[in-house]
Amino acid sequence: MLDALAHVMITVLRSLEALTHSYGLAIVLFAVLMKLVLYYPTKQQYQAMADMQRIQPELQKIQEQYKSDPQLSQQKQMEMMRQHNVNPMAGCLPMLIQMPILFAIWRAIMMDQHLFENAYFMWIHPGPLQALFPDYLASSLAGRDLPMILFYGLTMYLSQRLTPTQSSQPNQQKQLAVWMTVLFSWMMWTYNWPCALILYWSVFSLLTIVQQSMILRTPQAAVTA
Repeated sequence: MLDALAHVMITVLRSLEALTHSYGLAIVLFAVLMKLVLYYPTKQQYQAMADMQRIQPELQKIQEQYKSDPQLSQQKQMEMMRQHNVNPMAGCLPMLIQMPILFAIWRAIMMDQHLFENAYFMWIHPGPLQALFPDYLASSLAGRDLPMILFYGLTMYLSQRLTPTQSSQPNQQKQLAVWMTVLFSWMMWTYNWPCALILYWSVFSLLTIVQQSMILRTPQAAVTA
């Protein structure tokens, strides 16, 4: 199933390259296309998170009031969520829909890295600067590039910070955002993930930040991220 979906993804990517004559632009358009496909599931996911955060103070009051009776506390919390028309599971289904697609994209690009050996984009190409820093700058989209990894790390961190939290300790979420960013950036650098994949994730993450900002600016989702 995952391999079949990955083959579909790479076919779409090749078609976009035939249209743009650039795998770099093809990857950017591919990220935009995937964001459009996943727009409504992602919107539902973040809206559900925002709704849960909006009523979090009331839920905490209930937890404190009925802390000696966990069963009654759970019942009162469910009543509060029904009163505000909030479904705590609404954010899970969209995530389950997105994950196979995102893994298929990862698999598609990783198993066809040879496609990007002669593909260039922006600063990613052979040149004097790349020759001076060959260990840090990629000569093609098949190589590893430090600036691209750092750019992705920045977009990932901002996206994590914008994600509504259901925790009563927001500082923990900020720390988690930092550690997740460091972990993923380290994995990309250590395991030589190709620029093609990181470029896709960077553009997709950037579009997600825009979508998150739009969702959180709506009156019903006006929460503190």
